[in-house]
Amino acid sequence: MDKLIQDVLSYSRVVRNESPIEKIDVANLLKGIIETYPALSSELATIDREDSFPPVWGNEAMLTQVFSNILGNAVKFVAPGVKPQIKVWAEPKESNVRILVKDNGIGIAQDQHEKIFEIFQQVETGFEGTGIGLAIVKKAVERMGGKVGVISEFGQGSTFWIELKRFQGGAK
Repeated sequence: MDKLIQDVLSYSRVVRNESPIEKIDVANLLKGIIETYPALSSELATIDREDSFPPVWGNEAMLTQVFSNILGNAVKFVAPGVKPQIKVWAEPKESNVRILVKDNGIGIAQDQHEKIFEIFQQVETGFEGTGIGLAIVKKAVERMGGKVGVISEFGQGSTFWIELKRFQGGAK
């Protein structure tokens, strides 16, 4: 119940708060998350990430929440006894940057791709969760002017992507 309450409060903050949009150093942000999240330690998960990412327009607190949820799910939703394997990279998309997080998890059936981003919606997997984490991801990315999606098949792992405006100096 405590986890549910905390997740609802996080969702509420993302929905209500006006958050400044500024230049974000994605590589540094990811490095900080990986170094501080115990489940992402090299003993428990293998993470292959680019050393540099193009800077994006975003909000540091929201983007931290986004990547924490996506990386946390990549570690959580693996078959028993399987060490999480995660790859993080970026691709240019016109004036945007698409950041991708690929995992070796249990995957998501195609008919569930949209549902997983709705609040209190969860794919029946036998794993604990509140069904709020990916709703927070979607709302936060949208608040930063971006898009989010997933490429996945059940049993084949998942690739989550977020797309944000590339920082090119000056005003957004």
